[in-house]
Amino acid sequence: MAYWYWRASSSPGAGANLPGVPMPLTDAPGTAGVAGPIVVLPGAGGVLPDAPAPAPLPQDAPREQRPPAGAAEQQAMIQAAAQAAVAAQLAQLPPPAQPSLPPVAAPDNSQIQVLRNDTAPQINPGVQQAYQAFNGGQLGLARQQYESVLRQDANNRDALLGLAAVALRENQGAQAASLYVRLLEINPDDGVALAGLIGLRQGDVVQSEARLKAILARTPDSGPVLFALGNLYAKQRRWNEAQQQFFRAYGAAPGNPDYAFNLAVGLDRLNQPKLAATYYQRALTLAQTTPAAFDQAVVQTRLRELAAPAPAAPPPAEPVTITPRQE
Repeated sequence: MAYWYWRASSSPGAGANLPGVPMPLTDAPGTAGVAGPIVVLPGAGGVLPDAPAPAPLPQDAPREQRPPAGAAEQQAMIQAAAQAAVAAQLAQLPPPAQPSLPPVAAPDNSQIQVLRNDTAPQINPGVQQAYQAFNGGQLGLARQQYESVLRQDANNRDALLGLAAVALRENQGAQAASLYVRLLEINPDDGVALAGLIGLRQGDVVQSEARLKAILARTPDSGPVLFALGNLYAKQRRWNEAQQQFFRAYGAAPGNPDYAFNLAVGLDRLNQPKLAATYYQRALTLAQTTPAAFDQAVVQTRLRELAAPAPAAPPPAEPVTITPRQE
């Protein structure tokens, strides 16, 4: 008995030559909860179920006939098996989801307010009083008001244009021309001043036309410039072109009686009596509230001639050529 006890406790078992099976890594994916050997609990009665009897072990061969594996070789086999197990478990895992950034929220703009400035440009009170005096036919008072404004602001454009309009109404063309030149010295691109100066001076027609067209290229809706260009064409008897410019000027400032009158003259020259009568009447209506440069008695006579069944008399010789003030 002592011999068999010593042999059982010191001799290797039947699986001494089998490689060791590594345990799954506890920190590898898919191995959560594996932390030790599997324990079989007894049943309710506390008795373990009968297990089949193990097969008798074969008789151990002499120790010198099975040389044990080296420690390095056994460690290499263990590492290879562990790597294979980890690779198999990683292959079964779903691919990692692509990282997604949270959406960027727009900043709170509830406090942002957009204010629209619809305030009309402020006009000097003296200019307004002078304009009202001019419309009322009080040319002396208008001149005094405009000159008072210029003493406070020598480059006030509205006052200079208004004073030029007063000079034109008083038939002082030289003074009006000097005021227009002064405006051009302040701003060489002032289309109103240039149109007024061209209307007063009998210079080179071709050069004047080119300068007026250059201004219209920058400001195509300038009523005074269109009016001056129409007058320039009328002086050359180019009535088709003159009528077009008068029509554009009237469209830019439909409240100007001189524009309506010149448009009527252009239509009258082109043998369009019905349209001409319409704009003659329009010019008379506007002249009741706004000063006009044309003779209203002549226009009334022409309207009676156009309404008569007999052949009408020839239209007025020339349209008005005085450039009105800036409205």
